[in-house]
Amino acid sequence: MEGPNDGYRPESSGKRAGESSGQGIRDWQKNTWFGPAPQNSNPFDEPEDAPELRESRSENVNQRMGDFWQPQHLTGQNAVNEIRENSRKRNRNSGNQKEKRRKLSPVFWIVPVVLIAILLILRFAVFTVRDIQVTGNKNIPASEIIRISGVRNGDSILTLDEKTVGQRIASDYRLQFKYMIRELPQTVVLTVREREECCWLTYCGITYVMDKNRMVMREEEDPGFQPKDLVEVKGLEVRSNTMVGQEIVLGNEKQQEILSSLFLHMKVLGCTGEIKEADISNTESILLETRDGYTVSLGDMEDLHAKLRSMLLVRDELHTMQKTGGTINVSKPDTPIYAP
Repeated sequence: MEGPNDGYRPESSGKRAGESSGQGIRDWQKNTWFGPAPQNSNPFDEPEDAPELRESRSENVNQRMGDFWQPQHLTGQNAVNEIRENSRKRNRNSGNQKEKRRKLSPVFWIVPVVLIAILLILRFAVFTVRDIQVTGNKNIPASEIIRISGVRNGDSILTLDEKTVGQRIASDYRLQFKYMIRELPQTVVLTVREREECCWLTYCGITYVMDKNRMVMREEEDPGFQPKDLVEVKGLEVRSNTMVGQEIVLGNEKQQEILSSLFLHMKVLGCTGEIKEADISNTESILLETRDGYTVSLGDMEDLHAKLRSMLLVRDELHTMQKTGGTINVSKPDTPIYAP
């Protein structure tokens, strides 16, 4: 007599996961999936196209709270106690973080505000230009030089760029910039030098008045115009730039060097006004003519200071001897020669 399970062949049937091959299965267990159970998977997760379903669930599901989500070794009251302890820790950590934020937030706000306030005070109240002074000027008013410099009351004295100020001042051909001094906290001193007219030349029927660096200070078209107390320069090889506010370019570099050096030493010795004419057509034999009628031979440009000083001493001696006119050769300044 056969039992209800007679005729069943367990070895030919599928096996449930975790069961041995010798055990049979009942009818209600047939036609089911026997693959391995998913690991670390949340059966309540929804597809990406339906995340709104998560919001309608209990927090126990979303946060995996309750007996279902507990490890196997935590069951019953132990699991509940563990959940409560974890919840208290989370709440405690959250409270500590909020407390830290409350304690630190004033520092994060106060320090930047204080720094900004200090910088604004230093910029607009302390280190601000209130007094601008000009030194070295003679004919050009200080107010005009300040206007040209671009320095204004209210500017930050710390951020003033000396190079930029110098370029602005030098853009006026009448001025040369020397340096700028900051007298903290509020005073700026601009030191300049006015270009001085010291010589003139006639070129293409026009008289050009220059300084010692060949800067054209003014021009006159009257052929009879001869500036008083200025030295007429002859023999210059003019190349270009015969315009007011520009330096005359010479074709002979040696002449450029002689012209600057000669008038520098004459200014130092204070005898520029006593020289009527300077002929530097021959750079190896420079000739001067004084206003009292002496012709002075300087030779080349070596030891110009000593030669000019020798010329002044010899001329003073000739005046004592009541001799006028003649030639003074100071090419060797230690042994000057006079010829009536």
